[in-house]
Amino acid sequence: MMLTGDHESSAWRVANAVGIDEVYCNLKPEDKLNHVKNISTDSGGGLIMVGEGINDGPALAAATVGFVLAQRASGTAIAVADVLLLRDNITGVPFCIAKSRQTTTLVKQNVAIALTLILLAALPSVLGYLPLWLTVLLHEGGTLLVCLNSIRGLNDPS
Repeated sequence: MMLTGDHESSAWRVANAVGIDEVYCNLKPEDKLNHVKNISTDSGGGLIMVGEGINDGPALAAATVGFVLAQRASGTAIAVADVLLLRDNITGVPFCIAKSRQTTTLVKQNVAIALTLILLAALPSVLGYLPLWLTVLLHEGGTLLVCLNSIRGLNDPS
């Protein structure tokens, strides 16, 4: 869906170029804000908005995640944005979504690795079954595993 303050002809030209089939044009900032709030309420989940202008500021702030095309963005849009796309190209949005999912997965894995190794090392050590040097070695080994697992985040998420 595209919400824009532009005239209908230019709005549809852009929408057709990027594959959007639902367009609301000639909107004022408060109209965009109302649409964003209604969509968020109706969908029951998150809403991503991409914008650049001063008129997008309120709607960007109301969206779950606001992406701003930084090269042409107004100060207001940049101030309320969650993500700045440095190139004026919305193809960065799917990449950001995939990267955030990859990062979330890695964080969950790292927490699980760290907690598991800490519990496996600390409990026997406290009970006297494991010498302190081995407990420290297991803990530091877990830290190394977490760091190595985090390097996977450098890969392309797709």
